[in-house]
Amino acid sequence: MNYIKSLVLFFLLFLTSYSFGQMKIEGTVYDTTGTKPLKNAVAVAVRISDSLMLGFARTDDKGKFVLNNPSLDTFSLTISHPGYDDKVYYIFGHEGNKEISISTINMPSKSQELEEVIIYANKNPIYYNGDTLVYVADSFQVAENAVVEDLLKKLPGLEIDKDGKIKSQGKAIDQVLVDGDEFFGSDPTIATKNLGAAGVETVQVYEKKQENAADGEETLQILDLRLKDEAKKGYFGRVSGATDFTQFYEGELLLNNFNKTQKISVFVLSANTPKSEFGFGDINKFGLNNEGGNTVFSDDGDITYYSSGNQAGIPQTLKAGIYFSDKFGKKKNTELGFNYSYYNSKNNSLSKSRSQYFVQDSTYFSDDSTRYISENESHNINLRFKSKLDSLTTLEIRPSVKITQGLQTNLDYSTWRDADNIFSRSNNVTNSNNAKEIAFDNQIRFNRNFMKPRRQLAINYDISMSDNKGTGNLNSTNIFADTVFTGIDYDQEKINNKSSINNSIRASYFEPLSKKFKIQAEYSFDNGNSNQIKETRDFNTATGQYDMVNILFSNSFDNIRNQHRIGTQLWFETKKYTIHGGMRVRNIDLDNQNRVTDTIIHQNYTNFLPTFSFRYNPTRSTRFSMNYNTNSRQPSISDLLPVPDNTNPNRVRSGNPNLQPDYSHQVNINFNSWNALSGRYIYSGASGNLTQNAFGDSTSINAIGQQISKRVNVKNATNINLWMGAGLPFISRKLTVSPNFSMGLSEFTSYLNSEKNIATNLSMSPSLTVSYTLDSLELEVSYDLAYNRPKNTLSTFTTQAYTTQDYFFGATWRLKHGFKIQANTNYTINGQRADGYNINFFIVNAALSKTFLKTRNLELSLLANDILNQNISNSRQVNQNVVTDNNTKIISRYFLLKLTYRFNNNKTTEEDGKAGWH
Repeated sequence: MNYIKSLVLFFLLFLTSYSFGQMKIEGTVYDTTGTKPLKNAVAVAVRISDSLMLGFARTDDKGKFVLNNPSLDTFSLTISHPGYDDKVYYIFGHEGNKEISISTINMPSKSQELEEVIIYANKNPIYYNGDTLVYVADSFQVAENAVVEDLLKKLPGLEIDKDGKIKSQGKAIDQVLVDGDEFFGSDPTIATKNLGAAGVETVQVYEKKQENAADGEETLQILDLRLKDEAKKGYFGRVSGATDFTQFYEGELLLNNFNKTQKISVFVLSANTPKSEFGFGDINKFGLNNEGGNTVFSDDGDITYYSSGNQAGIPQTLKAGIYFSDKFGKKKNTELGFNYSYYNSKNNSLSKSRSQYFVQDSTYFSDDSTRYISENESHNINLRFKSKLDSLTTLEIRPSVKITQGLQTNLDYSTWRDADNIFSRSNNVTNSNNAKEIAFDNQIRFNRNFMKPRRQLAINYDISMSDNKGTGNLNSTNIFADTVFTGIDYDQEKINNKSSINNSIRASYFEPLSKKFKIQAEYSFDNGNSNQIKETRDFNTATGQYDMVNILFSNSFDNIRNQHRIGTQLWFETKKYTIHGGMRVRNIDLDNQNRVTDTIIHQNYTNFLPTFSFRYNPTRSTRFSMNYNTNSRQPSISDLLPVPDNTNPNRVRSGNPNLQPDYSHQVNINFNSWNALSGRYIYSGASGNLTQNAFGDSTSINAIGQQISKRVNVKNATNINLWMGAGLPFISRKLTVSPNFSMGLSEFTSYLNSEKNIATNLSMSPSLTVSYTLDSLELEVSYDLAYNRPKNTLSTFTTQAYTTQDYFFGATWRLKHGFKIQANTNYTINGQRADGYNINFFIVNAALSKTFLKTRNLELSLLANDILNQNISNSRQVNQNVVTDNNTKIISRYFLLKLTYRFNNNKTTEEDGKAGWH
């Protein structure tokens, strides 16, 4: 690999030293009279064709500036100074005139008609509008026919990983909106992977408070794609199909029709390649928790690092939907929206794992082979009604219905061996489940403004209902080396029904006390009722039926919750400072009723929930913020239900009706700064979470290695994270160096065989990305290291660090006559794993494409995935006294021939035409 990296670095150095037709511009800037040189005036060169900034310079004490190396092109040269109006020149580059000298530039007096704020915003590719970070999309160059995801990768401070997960300034994006609204529900990849970058006017990032009836208030990180007006006119879309003519296929259809305020969109996506993976907003929809590609810290101290973001198994997915929105009335003050989406996914995966267990001074091993087969289906209907009742009053109603069905079968074969590698037990488990759920949710928002500025009344009402019915079968058989052991063979039929209904109402009133102070008073009431019925029947050999109720694994349990919360908050706001603080008092009354034993456990808690935030904006391009919040989570009904769950007979879990709510403190600190002219940016942040009375596990291990655990309250759980990053452009923004670093430290408490265990994990992830971008060539080289060092107080054997390293190189070369070549390589090194799991693999992907027609909207592509046929999914998990290495079969080498046609009513190139989505 060293020779590959050397070649790449040599190629980058060659490109950076070669002149691609560059110019030199110099000049001297004076005041209006032409007598006084102006210091700190700014000269900015912007290319006419795509508004890309080519360079900038500041004047010295003598008013002189020099712009070196702007491309030989047609561009505008704008001279700016805070005390004067702008001076604009248009430069037409020519081989015979590469050096231009403007000896005297007299700045015009400032025009009274122009508003400097508007001019400032238009000239900056990045700026803040209040608390909203705004990227001007046209300021960032993307390839022809690029989608939104390609645009987001160009934006400073935004990161997109292999799974499509988005981070802004190191913080995960929770929701992606289009023009302030969800686009086809909660799957953000429908927007980011299918909408065209050319139709986006701005990308906005901001935080939004969201009420959670059970846990209080949480902050969501929002990314909002604001479209250009011209992108909302006429019809446009694309259709594509790809196949290898034997096994693999991909198909897409996206059709949009915009007519002033009316929007209609239809999409169909179908594939059985890795492209069929779920978006990150949907991985929990069907319980697909194993499909993510990140580090996970659970409440009970499980620490999992997935070294590959590839989807496990052989997937097959169909997604389809329709989206409609329009405005009605004479003043268009009533908006109606509707969208329906359908998901169907199938998966067949085969995985193997090796686990090492540490108990006191002994150890033993297990080897597992698992076949997972699933088919899941979902129908989602979302409605939105929003009306401006008068100039001061708004009403919004958002009902939604979701119908899901899931079928899954797990076939697992496991063997156990002692420390001397001597066989002790084998176990065959077949587990099948069939579940159906209907869920309804409705949100009502009433907002009333008053004639007095900033005075406001907001009333929110939410209702949610769900009904889940599931059936399944469990068959488990064992073979023991020592025939003394028996008793965990099962042949059972299971019924699992869950239902819930929750109501929440909240009223909030804002009153301005002065220009800088305002106060808020609020009250909320929440009521929740949930029920779970578990019934397990053993097989009766006498009747040949499952008619013997197993009381140990059966129960009926109700949970009734009433919550009252009252609070007040105070804001102090200036142009540069915002200080906010408040206190909420919450009382929760809980009844946990066991219908089998006819017993009730009554709990009543009162929490004080303070909050504080501070924000400092020294300049328009620099932000510092600090937030402190408190929260209290209630146990789920599964955590409370006192019934053993033997779905995995080797790891039996049980709830705890005496489980109490936790109480957490969260602190977040963020700093970011950028220079809009140079494109340089830095960001850093830290977060800390201390949870008191946290949820943990108490686990016991019997003589045959079976784990039996239940949820308990433990003293504390902590989680600390640090992150920082920067983007350093050079050579007129052609070369960008982006170093990043993140670190995490977590500590969780649990119990093993009644002994206290404290599990800690230190993780560090440094990375470096170097990219080089020209009009026709894009290169990127990156290195990522993931280091984890787990530690458990009960066993020093689990204190073994492990690493994953990723080396990446990618290139895109756009040639004449519509040809394009793309290639990327990724070399992954896994270290310090179990024998047979220190697997290194080298992935090579490539594509060759050619566009046709005058509009270049027809594209034929040849795609090659994993040319060397080495793709795998490898992971490690450390949980209390167990270290598990996992390897899963996934799709590797395949080749596709793909045809894509993009269309619009303007009969133009999709990139150059005004139809911005494709």
